[in-house]
Amino acid sequence: MLQFASSNSSAESEIGQAESMSRKNHLHHEMRRLWKHYQRDQNRRITTTADDRLPVAMCQTPEDSNSATAGVAALCCCRKTHFRQTVSRRLYEGGLFARRPVVCVPLSPAHVRARLHWTLEHRSWTPEHWDRVLFTDESRFNIQNDSRRAMIWREPGTRYRVPNIVERDHYRGGGLLVWAGIATNGRTDFYAFVGGSVTAVRYREEILHPLVRPFKAVMGTDGYSWTITPPHRARLVRSYLESETIPQMARPARSPDLNPIQHVWDMLGRRIAGRSVPPGTLHEIQQALLQEWALLPQQAINDTVASMPRHCQACISASGCHCWCM
Repeated sequence: MLQFASSNSSAESEIGQAESMSRKNHLHHEMRRLWKHYQRDQNRRITTTADDRLPVAMCQTPEDSNSATAGVAALCCCRKTHFRQTVSRRLYEGGLFARRPVVCVPLSPAHVRARLHWTLEHRSWTPEHWDRVLFTDESRFNIQNDSRRAMIWREPGTRYRVPNIVERDHYRGGGLLVWAGIATNGRTDFYAFVGGSVTAVRYREEILHPLVRPFKAVMGTDGYSWTITPPHRARLVRSYLESETIPQMARPARSPDLNPIQHVWDMLGRRIAGRSVPPGTLHEIQQALLQEWALLPQQAINDTVASMPRHCQACISASGCHCWCM
């Protein structure tokens, strides 16, 4: 009797183990089936190879250079419902990434021709030629910096919390118009215009006579590069430069990328924005600019002037259009 009960219990145990293994195998099989179903149906590409090439080709044309335009065009051409994420993924796979566009001044065909002509005239200049040029320009520095270089770390959904907000006036709280000149192994004094617009008379009395003329006498600079603002090309300005025997280098209009002092303005802007206590008034920003101008390494200025041959070559390669130089 005891032997029969023991054999019965052993049989039930074996049956239970067999049923358990059967359930595990069935569960494993079901999971594999569901995973294959997910891979086949849920993660299936809804676009063809031709559809994938279309947004990439459209984004690489000058007229359509953003994923939103490419997505709309692809939707109209292919007559398929392309989600924004799908278009973004196809652009990413094609080697295109979302980036902020570069802001440049608009160029007309006449501007492009003038830029190309000027760079072709100066492409044979050696660094020694550029060393004898005084590059000048004006720039405006605003109290509220809008370079968008500063980044913050925040949690998702906390965009409008007080610590994550930077308050900025639409007109950036006013600004200061400044002037300066750079050359190899030298720089002019830094000057800030106070009130009013810069007329030809004011440019002669505040810039040319007290700043440019003494700089030429000390440095022996026999070249002069000016900006395109109207006072710089007025007859009064030209007459003064001729009377002081200061040669004039007429630069093409709308060509800040062909003036190396633009890189110096960028350096000053980053140094001001990187201060632990940024300036809050026009007087403070003026004092900060004067300090940073005096502390700016001369070698950095020399490097920007030495880049002029590369800038000319880059403009020629771009056929006079917007260019970028390493």
